[in-house]
Amino acid sequence: MKLTNNQKEWIEMFVYIFIGYLIAVGANKGLSYALDTDYPVVAVVSGSMEHGNPESTYYPFMQEKGYSQDDLKKFSFADGMRKGDIAVIRNIPFEKLKVGDVIVYVVPGKEPIIHRVVEVNSEGLITKGDNNGAIDQASGGIAPVIKAENVKGKAIARAPMLGYVKLTYMKLTGKI
Repeated sequence: MKLTNNQKEWIEMFVYIFIGYLIAVGANKGLSYALDTDYPVVAVVSGSMEHGNPESTYYPFMQEKGYSQDDLKKFSFADGMRKGDIAVIRNIPFEKLKVGDVIVYVVPGKEPIIHRVVEVNSEGLITKGDNNGAIDQASGGIAPVIKAENVKGKAIARAPMLGYVKLTYMKLTGKI
């Protein structure tokens, strides 16, 4: 059976897409191994870490906790993260996490959440999206106190807008 040029083009396109998929999966597995986490790259899927109006959400909350604006400027990702950013995540020991670190944690049945540690206590970690009015653990919040088994790692780098690929996929599949 002889293939038409159109059929050959479709087969080529499928092969390229398949190879691209294999490369992406391989890169993700390699990063997962190198960074010691199941979630080496996470897309920021909401505006909860944006600093659109930090004077009404982020600064007052942290100042109540005793942190000055100069202290906040020393935190990792002091300017927050935007929807559509990609965060690179590395596993670090739970006991080394501190206030100001941006972490990825999981709650059963939900997508991974990337928020800032705002308190460390004997029960675990209290987290908050910089742009959110309340902590994640508030009554009716999105998560219980974060324990070691929930933490997938700490954000160590950010790539602006690369997460829109995932956001588009999630929108097309109805996951957001």
